[in-house]
Amino acid sequence: MSDRLWQRLGAAGGIVYAVTLLGPDLIRGGPSEEPTTAAAAIAQSCARTTAAQPADAVIPILSILGFLCFLFFLGSLWSVLRRAEGANGWLAAAAFGGGLMSLTIKLAGGAPVLAALHGACTGIDPQLWQTLHAMDGASFFISFFPLVVLLVAFAIVTIRFGALPRWLGWMAAVVAVALLAGATAGTIYARDDAGLPFLLFVLWTLITSVIMVRRAGQPFPAVSSTPVSLPPAVS
Repeated sequence: MSDRLWQRLGAAGGIVYAVTLLGPDLIRGGPSEEPTTAAAAIAQSCARTTAAQPADAVIPILSILGFLCFLFFLGSLWSVLRRAEGANGWLAAAAFGGGLMSLTIKLAGGAPVLAALHGACTGIDPQLWQTLHAMDGASFFISFFPLVVLLVAFAIVTIRFGALPRWLGWMAAVVAVALLAGATAGTIYARDDAGLPFLLFVLWTLITSVIMVRRAGQPFPAVSSTPVSLPPAVS
C-alpha cells in the first residue's frame, strides 16, 4: 500500500465520522418526536427493546464506527499539523489531545443512557431515568470545551504555517467561538439549542477531511529556522 493511499485512509476518517453522525437523522427526516414524560419514554424504550430486530442495531453500530474513525482522523490531522509546525511544536499535540478528550467525554456520557435502556423493562424509577439521560446531555455540552482547544490549535498552526488553506483556519476560529458559547449556554442554562454549534464542527470536520484526502502525498510547507532580519534602525 502506497504512502499516499495510507494517508488518504486516515484523513477519510473525518468523512466517515460526519456521515455516520448525521446520516441517521437525514434518513429519518430529522430527530424523532420525544415522549413528554419520563414514564412514557420508559414504556417506549421497553417496547423498542422487546421488539428489537437485528436491523435496529445498525444505527448504534454505525455511530460507534464513526467515533472510531474520528480517532483515525485525529491521528491524520496531528501528522499534518506536526509536519507543518515542526518537531519542537506543541500545538499539534494540543489539538490531538483536545479531540481525544472530547471523544472520551462523549463516549463516557453514553454509558448512563445505556444503563437506563437496560433498565427500561425492569421497573426503573422515572426520576433515575431522567437523571441518567441528563448526564448524557451534560457530557455532550462539556465535550465542547476540549473541541475548542482542538480548533484553536488548528487555527493557529494553519494560519501561521499554512498547513492547510488559511481560510480553513479562520473557519476553525469562528467555530471555536461558537462552540465556546454553546458549551457555556448548555452547561449553565441547559438550553437545548446550545448544541447547534456542534453542527458547525461536524461541517468543519467534513471539509477538513475532504481537503486532507485531496492533498494526501503532497509536500508540506517547510518550517524555516532562519531568524527574521529586522530593518536597520533609522538614525
